[in-house]
Amino acid sequence: GYVGQISLAQLAFAGLAGFATAKLTVAAGIPFPWAPMLAIAITTGIGILVGLPAVRVRGMTLAVVTAGAALAIEELIFKSEALGGLNRQRVPSPRLFGIDLGFFVTGHDNFRPAFGLFVLIVLIGTFVAVANLRRSPTGLKWLAVRANERAAAAVGVNVTATKLSAFAVSSLIAGVGGVLLAYRGSLAPESFTVFGALALLAITYLGGIASISGAVVAGLLFSGGVFTRLAGGTTGSQSDFSFAISG
Repeated sequence: GYVGQISLAQLAFAGLAGFATAKLTVAAGIPFPWAPMLAIAITTGIGILVGLPAVRVRGMTLAVVTAGAALAIEELIFKSEALGGLNRQRVPSPRLFGIDLGFFVTGHDNFRPAFGLFVLIVLIGTFVAVANLRRSPTGLKWLAVRANERAAAAVGVNVTATKLSAFAVSSLIAGVGGVLLAYRGSLAPESFTVFGALALLAITYLGGIASISGAVVAGLLFSGGVFTRLAGGTTGSQSDFSFAISG
């Protein structure tokens, strides 16, 4: 929203971070919080690589390029038998200073509110970081590029570096979301398809891409969110009413 760039790879980046968290935790035995931090770093790096060929295009052309990148990630990683794919493997609960922050436990204490508080803290921290970044020199460069790339370049703004920084930050935030999805439950390839990215983009535009409050609105409207529950749906599917509103 701040840079005026359309990306359809955000959901793929989230899936990539979730996939990496599962593999690093289960296969490599790397504990929390190092596994998710490394997964987010990997996702950010791939986001920058995706942004390299996209810095000279904009609008719908950029959407097509990022959709191609998302499809490549989906086919080569999520569905790869060699890598194990996203095979609904459950990630062990995160523990910090001996405190269990996980969502699942055995018995009647399942679906623990501690995980919800953990997600809320991460969300607020992300909001604060984005708000401060918006007011920083980097954020001002983003807005300048969104307004007029040639004018921004004329006053000394490096347009290429500015766009790549936006790809880096956006893929990092998507990676944070993917990590939380990994700890919420088992991952599946169908949760991170290109068509899902289209729905995510539409809801994000509906909420408002130019403000942090727009992200809150989009989160409330998205499938499985608060609005879905209030409209009679479940966390796994939308109700007819919420589906019509989203459409």
